[in-house]
Amino acid sequence: MTKEQELRAQAAAAGITVDYPQERERVIGPDYTFRIEAKSAGRVEISIDDNVWQPCRQADGYWWYDWSGYMPGKHQAVARIQPQNNGRKSTSRTTRFRVG
Repeated sequence: MTKEQELRAQAAAAGITVDYPQERERVIGPDYTFRIEAKSAGRVEISIDDNVWQPCRQADGYWWYDWSGYMPGKHQAVARIQPQNNGRKSTSRTTRFRVG
């Protein structure tokens, strides 16, 4: 198992992963929708480039965040869950990606 796969496995064990964009993926277009997998989440939020946490919406077994108005260049995203019954918050590992 590569270090990348090992880190993803650890984040999955914590209950949350940013599925898309994938690590080092190149995002193009004026809009992008993040896909997040979260186990037993009461609420999911995402922070892009260490900015304010934004709420995600749930649909089709995943959590989603619609992103627009972004600049070309390197970016990073981290997701977190607030588990049901006010349990401990879990945070995904940082996903780094590029726009443009």
